[in-house]
Amino acid sequence: MHNKISEYVNLICQQIRWKKARQRVNDEMTAHIADGRDSYIQQGLDEHTATTKAIADTGDATVLGANFDRVHRPKPQWGMLAAVAVFLVLGIVLSMIFPAHPAISRDGVIQARLVFTGIGIVVMICAYFVDFTIIGKYPKFIYLGVVLLSVALIFLLPRSISQIYLIVFNSLRFNIQAFSLVLPLAFAAFVFSCRNKGYRGLALCGIAYAVLCLIVAILTFTSGLFHFMVIGMAILVAAILKNWFAINKAIGVLSVVIPFAAFAIWGLLSTSTMRLTAAINPSVDPLGHGFVGGIIRNLLRNSNFIGGGQMRFGEMVISDAFYILPDAASNSLLTSIIFRYGWGPFAVIVCALVAFMIIGFRRCFKQRSGLGFLVSFAVMATFSLQVVTYVIFNLGLTFTQISLPLISPGNTAMMVNLGLVGFMLSVFRTGDVVVDKSPLQVVKASKFFTWKNGKVTINFNS
Repeated sequence: MHNKISEYVNLICQQIRWKKARQRVNDEMTAHIADGRDSYIQQGLDEHTATTKAIADTGDATVLGANFDRVHRPKPQWGMLAAVAVFLVLGIVLSMIFPAHPAISRDGVIQARLVFTGIGIVVMICAYFVDFTIIGKYPKFIYLGVVLLSVALIFLLPRSISQIYLIVFNSLRFNIQAFSLVLPLAFAAFVFSCRNKGYRGLALCGIAYAVLCLIVAILTFTSGLFHFMVIGMAILVAAILKNWFAINKAIGVLSVVIPFAAFAIWGLLSTSTMRLTAAINPSVDPLGHGFVGGIIRNLLRNSNFIGGGQMRFGEMVISDAFYILPDAASNSLLTSIIFRYGWGPFAVIVCALVAFMIIGFRRCFKQRSGLGFLVSFAVMATFSLQVVTYVIFNLGLTFTQISLPLISPGNTAMMVNLGLVGFMLSVFRTGDVVVDKSPLQVVKASKFFTWKNGKVTINFNS
């Protein structure tokens, strides 16, 4: 009788053009027909008759398949793709408006930006169409591969700034900090591999987390370490709250947050007190750690809501941040925009980024599969923390700095971010039909189907 059900379900699935959706429909339809058959058997029918009636109640296989084909289609992420395009165009325009370092040709900067933007778009498109479930198939290999690549980079770190750094890193134009943006995704893959392993799985994740923290600390020092620590902790807490480890959630969260807080406090205490104080109050060290923060705050105080601001600097009247602000076109791009064009354009850019983040997180939390959720969450957390820390830095709290994704200069970081966003959009495009495979999982009835009075009802609008 099972063969009869399989033949019927296979006929339904043959009508579905999107092959990735077939397995989910196959599993759920098989489960529901089996439920109907069992219900008829309980009423006293033999298995053959019960199976025949359950299939008849379900309906014509060709019609059902056509309806499933209509519903189960990839969901193109046109809105978010359009937002990415806007950010990229904005970054190109800003590179034309705001000059780079005087020693660097503006034309060369713009040309490089256009070339790397084109490469980044190709990377994003490839990631957009890739099957993101590959992370679920080889999670530990992905994690190990990233660790080994990181170790290789550590051995390439400059022992002599004038020799190895210039020859290796500048010639390859490889940004180590940009590479660190990939590590949260690798960590998410490892966390996925530790599902249903209880406290042992959580402990393994803690070890994997510590290893990556050490790698980031060596490769990028404080800025990259801060970002990875926060994102990694968020990934672990999210997995615990999703009950992936089948442990007490409160104990699990505390076992992650307490060590993180202790390490963070130790890091703050080991950091120069003057540096921390100057980040909050630049006037305590105006010519040292508070130099950039002090200039940023002076520029902001003399900015308008719309239109350029002016600031007296000695005997000069400054109308452009580039005269006095280091890295005005890169690390302090938003500050430069505020001083030249006003708070209004700054607010528009930040609101656009925040809207992108809100939509991204909403779609992330709507993912039906744990893998889709964790992958998209890791990417959104990486993207969002970059935005938050960059904005905070440009408002005068100069604790840490990193690039503004897709907008500020930094070609390698832009390409990495485009790849990550493309991978996230791949989840949003196809994640609805992904079902996590686990030895502890059992195929259960889905909200697509309801069985009542011997009839199966399919909700095609779910």
